[in-house]
This record gives sequence, C-alpha cells and structure tokens, in this order.
Amino acid sequence: MRIWTTETQPQHLQFSYWREVLCEAFVSLDPVRQRMEPGFAGEVCSSPLGRTMQTSVASSAQFLNRRTEEIRRNPVEFVFVNFQLEGSCVVRQDGHESLVKTGDFSIVDTTRPYFLDFRDDWRVLSFRVPRTQFLARLAAPRDAMARCLSGSHGAGLVATRFAHSLQDLDDDLSEVSQECLSSALNCVVTATLGSTPETREQDRSSLRLAARSAVEGYIADHLADPSLSPHTIAARFRMSRRSLYALFEASPLSVSGTIRTLRLERSAHDLLQPNRPSILEVALRWGFSDLSHYSRLFKRRFGASPREFIAASRKPDASDARVAG
Repeated sequence: MRIWTTETQPQHLQFSYWREVLCEAFVSLDPVRQRMEPGFAGEVCSSPLGRTMQTSVASSAQFLNRRTEEIRRNPVEFVFVNFQLEGSCVVRQDGHESLVKTGDFSIVDTTRPYFLDFRDDWRVLSFRVPRTQFLARLAAPRDAMARCLSGSHGAGLVATRFAHSLQDLDDDLSEVSQECLSSALNCVVTATLGSTPETREQDRSSLRLAARSAVEGYIADHLADPSLSPHTIAARFRMSRRSLYALFEASPLSVSGTIRTLRLERSAHDLLQPNRPSILEVALRWGFSDLSHYSRLFKRRFGASPREFIAASRKPDASDARVAG
C-alpha cells in the first residue's frame, strides 16, 4: 500500500503537492481549491487489486477537472468507479450531471473530459479499472457515465457492500485471488448499470460471490435490528427469498442460521464485559425477545447456559491457580 498525505508538507506547499499526488495516484487532473485558506488537507491510500487499483482518498472541498489538455498530456484508458463514503459530489460527463451523496457511487471514463465538484470535505473509495475490461460488459457504455447509482438497495447495495469489503483484504493475497475479486467487482457494478445478456450469463458465479459477501456484511451490520430476517433482507436487496436462500446453499449455515449464530456470538461477547447489563437486556439487544428461548439456543451453541457461561468466565483456570500458588 502507498500512502500520500499533505501533512508531510509545509502549509504553503500542500496544495501544489496535492496536485502531484492526484496525477501519480489517479490520472492527470486539474484541481481547484474551493476555499482560499492556509494549507490544504488531503490523503490518498492506494493498493493494487489485480489489474484494478483500489484507492481511498479524502480531502478538503475542491473541483477536479479532467479537460482535453489533461487527456492529451496523459492519454490513459481507465474507468473510475467512485463510491462516496463521506460528503457529496456533483459529477459531469458526456452531457450527464448527477449529485452523488454519501452511500451512492458513480463512474467516469478517463478518455473523455469530466468534472467533479466536491463541495465540502469528502472521502471516496475509488477503483481504477482498465477501460476495455469494464466497458465490454455494458449494454450502453455512454449512458453509464456520470450517473448517480444508489447504494441503499438492490444491485447497487450489493456493489457497495462488496466494494467496502475489499478494503479489508490481507496484504499477502495472491495475484490470482486479487484478479478474481476485481472481476467480481466489475461484474456486480456492470450488472447495476445494465450488462449485456452474454456477460450476465458468463458472470453468474462472480455475481453470486459478490451478492453473498454483500448479504453477509449487511447481516453483520444489522444484527441488533429485531426485524432482521430473510424477508427483510430479500426486500432490501430486491431479490426473492428463493434467490436469497440459494446464495447460502453451499454454506453450512442457512440465512436464518447465520443471523442466529452471529447474534449468539455477539451476545456472548457482551456477557463477558465487566459492566454488562442483565442477561435479559443482552438478549433483547441482539434480537432475542424470549429469555427462555435465548437460553436454550445459547446452551446449544456454547454448551452452557448464559448464567453458567458468565460464572465459568470468572473462575481462574488451573494454570492461573498454579501461578497464584
């Protein structure tokens, strides 16, 4: 991973340094600051993902232009898929203009002029994808640029969740694995935009991988929601429950089993905390409305009731006793 930050520069050089960073980490761009104040805050963290480059970038408000002269100076062929993590951005290309808010994403093509207007402090997760690798999957490539794609439901939610999960990859991941994950990201993003029928057929396994990963992430983030269920998950991802169940066919746990197991594990963690609430409060926090039912499930999972589990955690083990003696 490479990291650039303006903090390493004197205030009067920070913005000129930022211009150089953008050109090195992305493509040739013309940044224009929106607030004329001393210094400029910006940071870029970049790492490869197969032939794709994954970059987290954050900075103060600014305009970013890629005009004809920047394209002429740096005639590279990429597509950027930009997931808005904080702030908002107005993106323009090919006569399209969209406001992209936190949680949404958009796409631009480096072979034609585009304009990004970050009106406040912002943070984006950006993927630089080889242009031919990406556009060949789309039914209408020109219509895909500078559109705001919602990351809150359906295929857009799958794409967003899967993209976020790629930030937590091990540094020693093999090139083959990186390329597989990059391909899966391309598949799910182009499916959101409208891929060709041939591509959809070819990408079926990659789409399943991305969808499964997205659903698992969604479950982990919403375990405390008592309404979390296969029905609500399917509705959020705009898929049938049959399709949702199919994603978990190769797993030892069903959708409901995954929710239940993760809730039990989170509750077990809470029960071991020094200032924990009551067992009933812990059960309710993690979506269990019936204490007796919770206790039975807990004992089945951990071999002890919640009360026995807490008591066992307070007893020194044999090695502790020997040390004490």
